[in-house]
Amino acid sequence: MKIGNAKYGGGFTKKTYFKLGDGESVFRILPPLGDLAEAGRWSVFYNVHYGYKNTQGKMRAFQSPLVKNRKTKMIEVPDAAAERIQLLMAKLEEAKKNKNESRVKELLTLVGGTKSLYNLDSHHYMNVIDLDGKIGILKIRHRAKLALDAEIERLRKEGVDPLSVDNGRFFVFRRTGTALETTFQVTVYQESQVIAGQKVKVEKVHALDDALIARLGREAGQLDKLFKRPTAEEVELIVKNSDIRTGVSPACDEIFDKVQAAAAEEASSDEPDSDYQEPTAQGLGKSATAPTQAPTQAMPAPKAAPTPAPAQATPAPAARPVVQDDQSDADFLKSLGL
Repeated sequence: MKIGNAKYGGGFTKKTYFKLGDGESVFRILPPLGDLAEAGRWSVFYNVHYGYKNTQGKMRAFQSPLVKNRKTKMIEVPDAAAERIQLLMAKLEEAKKNKNESRVKELLTLVGGTKSLYNLDSHHYMNVIDLDGKIGILKIRHRAKLALDAEIERLRKEGVDPLSVDNGRFFVFRRTGTALETTFQVTVYQESQVIAGQKVKVEKVHALDDALIARLGREAGQLDKLFKRPTAEEVELIVKNSDIRTGVSPACDEIFDKVQAAAAEEASSDEPDSDYQEPTAQGLGKSATAPTQAPTQAMPAPKAAPTPAPAQATPAPAARPVVQDDQSDADFLKSLGL
């Protein structure tokens, strides 16, 4: 008869998120887990929007709904949050070109800087364990993933499956540079041992014992369920109802908080990397068609929205700030609520 240990209280364990800092970081990539085990998927790629919050001021990160046809380069499913970033980035570049320091400073609080509010963050996510035995979710840039794939392929050619249960390997990630100049190197981790009186470097072999396997259900992440993916219409509603200065949007309460599961809640508190990459480097592009009109709302408007007088025509709410090219600096900043 199998006997287990009693659990008391909630039983929920907040997940640990790892990032690659400057210099070296060492992790053992865990094998495919949960729903992804059968498919053999050990990493999942996400484009995640940061910047929008519920009315309590809590960050609500979400996947971009953007779908772009790779052949035609046309946008098939729009992303209002990405369009807002593009608009603000265009104005930021214009301000830099015109050497308008005051406007640049104000816009950098919204986009384009290491501490800016709005960010479309692209990473590969995978379950890992560090040298201290801590289990968590590592997120890495695509260039780091390519370097990791190359090292994994090298080991596999030598007959080693570095993600296997009983013959795993740790990897050393070396990161240098910042932003678009960041570079990554990945090598298999080696430790010093004394063999026949000689000090040599050997690969550290790691096996998942029963104790570690028992922890995975609590501490590892369900990689395919880290972030909620709202529809294009829901994202439009989030953007339209948000305060551009703070990102607070009552629509976040409706879309996320009333239905959000605990796993998605913990992921939403994660913060983007400091090496912000501009949206133009994230695969965003302008559609060749005219901007779409604001879609019909799929849920009731937030209670705080004012109701227009019956005698007047109902104004069409703008989905994003509209900026005219001939606006003065003061008018432009005023249009952003700054």
